[in-house]
Order: sequence, then structure tokens, then C-alpha cells
Amino acid sequence: MKYKKQLNNSAVLAVDSNNQEYVVMGRGIAFAVNKGEELPENAIERIFYQKSERNLLEHLLAEIPQDCFEIVCESIEYIQENLDEKLSNSVYIALMDHISFIRDRARQGMLPKNTMKWEISRYYPKEYRLGRKITELLEDEFEIKLNDDEAASIALHIINAKTGTESKNAGSQMVYLVDDIIQIICFQTDTELDINDLRCQRLVTHVKFFIQRVLQGKGYETDDSLYPMIKEKYPKAHGIAVIIKEFVEKKLSCKISNEEILYLTIHIQHIIA
Repeated sequence: MKYKKQLNNSAVLAVDSNNQEYVVMGRGIAFAVNKGEELPENAIERIFYQKSERNLLEHLLAEIPQDCFEIVCESIEYIQENLDEKLSNSVYIALMDHISFIRDRARQGMLPKNTMKWEISRYYPKEYRLGRKITELLEDEFEIKLNDDEAASIALHIINAKTGTESKNAGSQMVYLVDDIIQIICFQTDTELDINDLRCQRLVTHVKFFIQRVLQGKGYETDDSLYPMIKEKYPKAHGIAVIIKEFVEKKLSCKISNEEILYLTIHIQHIIA
């Protein structure tokens, strides 16, 4: 790819041999070569090629100052180093837009509330802790005061980037569905789940990936021959899993396989055993 236009110190517009345009990011990449020359591969960190994604990123880069861009990149590097999963490119766009917005709001003393703060902190503790760390970085960089609502909002962007979704609504839907399912289990078992208990943590993790697969239209591709045996062996846990199945199918207008019910039954059984 050849360097076509500088967007800022660490982002350029590049073209390939077919004259297809890309936004390419890398620390100091604008100084790596002259215009019209090939970009060195070791200078490239991220490539944005989808037209809508590329256009939005160009627009944001033209609006936000360099210091805001740099703190976004630093934040994403920190998040990525502390997660087991790779974040999608959408996190750059989401955080650039969000951090630029929240910096101005904080300076005006008008921080927004996050109504999902409790659910996010409870069911996504790692993402929430990362959100709190990023708020500390922003406070130091911009000399502003943020709060736990902002930590939850940044955590939601991380959740979106992990699941490959791009809209805040998708992330909100994920958080609320996880909470709904956990509340169904609590009600049906007449128990209050201890989020610090390892079995409960495993259940929540399974539920999160279960919802993620459903939202992405994916599922287990395994033989469900064990299903009749699990259904007969754990009737109470299976009954709860079926209630959850019917709830999610109605909520998302989808179809959930027996394999999903099988594994959900096993995880619920671990809680009620």
C-alpha cells in the first residue's frame, strides 16, 4: 500500500494497486515514508478498509485533536494487553467519538448517567475494571473529573468491540439479556447467586457466550445425542434451561438448539447441586 494523504501523525490514507483506499494506523506512520511511497509493514498497526468505517474514521480524525487521538490509542493498547480476546476495529471509532464527547461534557460539569452501571460491574467485572483504569488515564491527561458511570460506559464499548458489534444498543441488549437470564435462574431456584462464587462465575461466563452466539447467529456444532440423557438426569435444571430458551427465542425471534440447552442445563445443575 502506498501513502496517499496524512490524516494525523499516526494515521494516513493509503491506496493499493487497485486504487482501493484504506485508513492505516501506526505510531508515527505519517513520518515513516514520503507520499507516494510504499508503507513499511512494520509501521502498520491497524487497517480500516470498509467504506463506512473508513469514512467515519476520516471524519473523526479531522475533528478531534492529536492529544485526544493519542490517548485513545494508548487506552486501546492498555485494554488489548489486558484482555484475552482481540478487539475489533470498531473500538477506535467508538472511543474516539466517546472520549472527545465526554471530555467536553466533563469540562462543562455535565456528565451523563449510565443506567446499566450495576449490571456491567457485576457481570463484566474485567471490562468494568478496565473502564475505571481508562477513566483514570483520561482524568490525568485532560485534568477532568469522571465517575463510575463513565467507567461503565467505556466498559460497554469494550464489550461491543469484543463481540464484534458496533452499536451501543447491541451492547446494552447483551448486558440486559445476561441479567434477565441470571434473574430467571435465581427466581426458579429461589436462591441469590453469589457472583464471587466460582460456579456462579462459570455460569455467568457461559451465559455471556451463549447470548453472544445467539446474537451472531452461531451455535454449537456438536452431536446432541447426550441431550436425552442430560434431560432425564437433571430435570429441574433442564426445566429452567427450557424457560430461558423460550424467553430468549421470544426476545430475539431466533431458534435455539438442543446443544445450547444441553450445556446450559449442565451449568445450571452445578449451581443447584
